[in-house]
Amino acid sequence: MEAKDRNMYKNLSLLKFILSIVIAIILIFINTSSFILNLFLYSCAMVPLAILLGNETSKITYYIGEKKGGLLAATVGNLPELMMGLWSIRYGMVAMAQAGLMGAVITNLLLGLGISIICGGMKYKEQTFNKTMARTNFNLLFVAIASIIIISSLQGNTLLEDNQIAIVSSIVSVVLIIIYILGLIFSLYTHKNLFLASDGENKESEKKISKECVVIFIKILIISVLLYFISEKLILNVNIIVNNYKISQEFIGIVLIPLLGSFGENATSIVCALNNKIDCSLETAIGSSIQIALFVIPLLIIISLFMGLNMTLVFSNFQIIMLIIALAISYFVFQDGKTYWIEGVILTSTYVIITIAYYYIG
Repeated sequence: MEAKDRNMYKNLSLLKFILSIVIAIILIFINTSSFILNLFLYSCAMVPLAILLGNETSKITYYIGEKKGGLLAATVGNLPELMMGLWSIRYGMVAMAQAGLMGAVITNLLLGLGISIICGGMKYKEQTFNKTMARTNFNLLFVAIASIIIISSLQGNTLLEDNQIAIVSSIVSVVLIIIYILGLIFSLYTHKNLFLASDGENKESEKKISKECVVIFIKILIISVLLYFISEKLILNVNIIVNNYKISQEFIGIVLIPLLGSFGENATSIVCALNNKIDCSLETAIGSSIQIALFVIPLLIIISLFMGLNMTLVFSNFQIIMLIIALAISYFVFQDGKTYWIEGVILTSTYVIITIAYYYIG
């Protein structure tokens, strides 16, 4: 009976995968005369693909173990944000790319965590988590913010030209990526006892690694290719809408890119909170923010340098202040190792206020 249920689950998962892929392929070839309708259709295609990408990454992590799976999750977990950011840069919307990536961090810290804590807090009076894990993750985020503040201050206090700032940003980006890799080594190897509830490695599954992993890698490759083309079409229509309707690039960036790219991660975080797995919920949301701040943003900066485009670590004072507020409020909420629904309300309300403020930034 157990084997039958397992096969039924596999068949259902395969059916969901095929349906999502077919729908995404169909939507790629749809191009109406309405740019707003196109934006809606491509956004609808992005959401299931983002969820599928998260699911397949989780599966491969199960088969190869937490240690190797962590690095893989870092490289593919934020592919939607990476691709939308890359296309935004190529279409000359650097402000939107920066706001989008900054917004992804803010969305995970405030909206994703906020809704998760509200849902968990409504079901459970109090939820506790590993303070050491949370503190270490926030320390990594503080390093990323410190680098942004330093480079942004450098531009205003030196005579460096834009291309020199771009080179300096690329060098610092390499340092941030190294810090991220060292963070993975710390959490997955040298001090994994502080981060993992259990070893979680299935010896039996390791015997099937060749067959299972090949199938999952093929799925990830298919999803990645589709995301690439859909991202290009989506950002193209966003570019036209921004120019025609004079909408703030930063507002579109902080709303569209984070919500579409982080949809799967935020959904996972909410489900974990409802199952009273608040450690998993926090790790999903904060871990994604760390990936973006220490890996995705630096990687895009390095790529843009080779493309001859200048995306740097220089952010506006408003963006920096909003990021500091998001990080500070999240940090203080998680100081006591406990969460209550009112803390989720505080985080979510802060996100709404920041989004409203971004609407008026030109």
